[in-house]
Amino acid sequence: MLKLWKPLVAVLAPLLVATTACSDPDIVAPDASAAPSRTAPPMAVAVAVHPGRALAANCFQCHGTDGNAGELKIAGESASEIVGELNEMRAAPPGRNIMNVHALAYTLAEIALIADYFSKQGH
Repeated sequence: MLKLWKPLVAVLAPLLVATTACSDPDIVAPDASAAPSRTAPPMAVAVAVHPGRALAANCFQCHGTDGNAGELKIAGESASEIVGELNEMRAAPPGRNIMNVHALAYTLAEIALIADYFSKQGH
């Protein structure tokens, strides 16, 4: 088995090095011995996203991504009001309303995060 890996590594190693090297002479890796003219930009930038936003994605179709969808507007309501309404829906029979089914799909902690997200959206 080891005999098969050596030729494979010999072929792939130069390719791996070639694809990771930067061809732009102005972009250099930081070097402790010399100050580079320009360092490589970060690969990704972290953006703060409310933890309830991903959970609330299921709500976006009817309530809008910011909760301001006409008559179904929930943006700016207090989080405790939204939690109360969702808990009432959880207690109702699932077949009466699609919201009853949606509310049952979330844990109480997830409902709290969703409510907090929508309560912080613009009016």
